Amino acid sequence: MQTQERTRTRLPSRPHQLLTALRVLIADSCPLFLLGLKTFLEQQEGIELVGTAREGEEVLRLAQQTRPSLVIVDLAIARPNNFRVIRQVRNLCGAKVLVVAHYTSPEYLAGAIQAGALGYLFKESDPYLFLLAIRTVQEGRPWIQREFTEGLFRLISQPLPPPQLLTARERDILALLAQGLSNKEIAYRLGIKPGTVKEHISRVLRKLNLRNRTEAAVYATQFDLQFNRNR
Repeated sequence: MQTQERTRTRLPSRPHQLLTALRVLIADSCPLFLLGLKTFLEQQEGIELVGTAREGEEVLRLAQQTRPSLVIVDLAIARPNNFRVIRQVRNLCGAKVLVVAHYTSPEYLAGAIQAGALGYLFKESDPYLFLLAIRTVQEGRPWIQREFTEGLFRLISQPLPPPQLLTARERDILALLAQGLSNKEIAYRLGIKPGTVKEHISRVLRKLNLRNRTEAAVYATQFDLQFNRNR
């Protein structure tokens, strides 16, 4: 019985069998990685590479011109301005978005998902895994590392306390946290010590019944908390 189950769920032995008629736009700030990914995808049956970009505005221009069905974008391009590129790509052409990165953090993952990305993949992934992630995202299913999903889905599925429970300073810190800033970066923006930021975040988690920074970042994006520079 176990043997039959393994046979039924076995993936195709040839990676290109995973994909059919897929228009892909890729964006990466590293020329070498961009060239390697371009070369790799051009060799795959059923993928039409419609363009490459190295910065955010170029991604948006090409997305509007070429109307891709999938955009693969580097975290360094996707992250600025609260993942604006992902949001605008979704609005411009409705393309699904897969974020690729050399590293991750709960804040980046939460921010990318809330902006509209369906997948988050390490650049060092095996090529076959890369194609599997592309197929999964294109089918409208999320591709996220399992260790990050529990807190995200718990937060999304339960009623949330209102942000009015927080002080103005706590809301500012939560908004900056959702942008992917570290405690040190938040402290610099606010002119306070990193230890003070850590204390504020601990209080926020207690007030909102959240367990970690990932859930806090998701909360901030769900309520669209904005950093008020005038405070």
